[in-house]
Amino acid sequence: MSNKQHRHFARIPFDADTRIMQGGNAWSVELLDISLNGILFKQPDDWSIHPGRPLQVVINLVGRIRIMMEVELVHITNIEAGCHCLHIDLDSITNLKRLVELNIGSDSFLERELQSLIEDHSAHAA
Repeated sequence: MSNKQHRHFARIPFDADTRIMQGGNAWSVELLDISLNGILFKQPDDWSIHPGRPLQVVINLVGRIRIMMEVELVHITNIEAGCHCLHIDLDSITNLKRLVELNIGSDSFLERELQSLIEDHSAHAA
């Protein structure tokens, strides 16, 4: 992830019941923060993934509200891992938008965030 892209999206410190899946494996992880463009989480002790393959993320919020996305690993340290969102469904982006909205508290800032997300995904699709 480039620094320019990294700065486009406000990172919200957030903790929720989060699972990372790849193939037939699943790990519960500690979510550190979330943005419209990805997540940062602590690596579990039994972490063993294939770095070039996408991961599926399920973040359980209140009740049955979830954020589900397909991500790619973009950076990793001995403690944490950061992922960039590759795909997110409409319900999940709606839930994520609402989460960001509640934590940022600025409609104009949220609109800039969403515009950056749209431009970022358009550039990757081209």
